[in-house]
Amino acid sequence: MKLTKVVKENISQIFAIAEKNVRLATRHKLPLILSFIMPVVSIFVPLIIFGRILSFTDNFGPWDGRNFTIYLFTSSQLMLLYTIIGRFTGAIAQEKSANSFTLLIIAPFRRRNLLFGIFLSHLILIAVNFMTFFIWCYILFPVSISTLFFIFLVYFLIALFFSGIGLFLSIFKLSKPRLEPLISIPLTILIMFSCIGMPFEFFPKAFQNISKFDPFYYIFVIVRYVWVEDNIIITFTSHTVTFIIVITLALASPLLGLRFFNYIFDKYRIQIY
Repeated sequence: MKLTKVVKENISQIFAIAEKNVRLATRHKLPLILSFIMPVVSIFVPLIIFGRILSFTDNFGPWDGRNFTIYLFTSSQLMLLYTIIGRFTGAIAQEKSANSFTLLIIAPFRRRNLLFGIFLSHLILIAVNFMTFFIWCYILFPVSISTLFFIFLVYFLIALFFSGIGLFLSIFKLSKPRLEPLISIPLTILIMFSCIGMPFEFFPKAFQNISKFDPFYYIFVIVRYVWVEDNIIITFTSHTVTFIIVITLALASPLLGLRFFNYIFDKYRIQIY
């Protein structure tokens, strides 16, 4: 009975934070409308460019005129998940400016529930665009139901990975705001060499060699392998190392981010139980 009560309290706190963040993010209608339109509009130019390039060649690795749209639509989905980093930095900064951290001390509020609430609110806010791209992918390149479920699992792992980075960056921003650009620059470099916009095979050898050391590359490429190959067993056995990297990063990132979050709060003697 006591366990059930604790679970209900935790869920209630998580949903309360998520609801508050969603309400704050959607209070201005024009930015909200643009947030729905821009990701959809921005994909048309890459579609034209990619289609034009493939008119001069048969394929880039596994990507050809039949499935290249999957590459671009998954790119858009991945970038939507990547924006959770900014969601964490914005939400944590907002909590600090509103003096919410101090106010929460009055109530028995668990700090991890604050983080889960921010995570949930971001998934809610990107849901419309994310599912739009997902449905387009499925219409253009249908896969089995088991593959669909597995793709959602991979996307969830990717969201966890980026949430850990967002948590680390947000706390770093609060404790050392002047050094924030030093963290943002490496993220930009990682995105640049991740092959998120164009296939790995499209780039010259020197670029490919750098990409092989980029964790973002493995995070992004695995969901595409799962979709195009449409066979979980074959994908796992063919890309076992990539799966190990993705799972390790997805679990380590939020755990390390939470540990750093707790360390900073304890160091500055701001207690949220």
